Amino acid sequence: MSDYDITDDQIEAFERDGAVTVDTPLTSQLLADASWLMNRLLPLSADERNPPGGKPQRYRIGRSYPLEAPFVRIIEEPFFELLAKRLMHTDSVVMTSTSLKNTHPQPGAEFEIGEHTDMTLGLADLASIPRRMSLGLFIWISDVDEKCAPLMIRPGSHRQIAQAMGDKPRYIHGPWEKDNFTNVPDVHALPVVIARLPDQWPDLEYAQLVACTARAGQVTALNPATIHGASTNVGKAHRKSLNIGVRPKSIEIGETKTRDDATKAYLPRLRKVLSRDRRHIALETG
Repeated sequence: MSDYDITDDQIEAFERDGAVTVDTPLTSQLLADASWLMNRLLPLSADERNPPGGKPQRYRIGRSYPLEAPFVRIIEEPFFELLAKRLMHTDSVVMTSTSLKNTHPQPGAEFEIGEHTDMTLGLADLASIPRRMSLGLFIWISDVDEKCAPLMIRPGSHRQIAQAMGDKPRYIHGPWEKDNFTNVPDVHALPVVIARLPDQWPDLEYAQLVACTARAGQVTALNPATIHGASTNVGKAHRKSLNIGVRPKSIEIGETKTRDDATKAYLPRLRKVLSRDRRHIALETG
């Protein structure tokens, strides 16, 4: 077994907790290149809500669908495909999204968390082969400690919510109009990538929040139905990540049309810059 295989214990932790952090083969040079480029592309001034010379309104600076070489080399790293296939019990996965996040230190701020889920899953979705879900991969470009805006999760909350919904889960919990979605005939048909907020959760006793700390080069795999949230950077270092969304190729997932259109526009551009033997991860389906 190599240093970068996925163990049965890691798969069990993911199933139980809804998240697991593992080592990857990313090199220190590639991480350094990506970190430098994120500094250049994602300063505080990159967000139009931050006035020149004034107090910033946003410290988490993001950008979706990167095509620059260091990020493409990370996206196409075969380990991430292998990890996604193992965790979702499938032999083929496709990409659904990519994004960059550079969370700047926020002097004098209180530590806060924006809790939510990105998907609702039922017990049958969590047991199906392949899993009827998407998967979020948070690839850490910098070290992340308890103060440096760690990803926070409530372990096991994805299963608690699924159990509470019973045999007919509802996948959309706010206003729903069919014309605004792709692959969503009704609110019970199939999982949908859409936020669910605290006032929409079942009234249950969830686990305390846990920080997903990590070293640069590790990846945290997140079940998006697990209660999680971005946190404030009250430390001194930037928190940088490249986030990838994937799902089994053989299943359908509901999307907002806006998100679906953006992904379909991105994937052909990404395929052009991927290595020839890695282009299959950016194929459109459906």
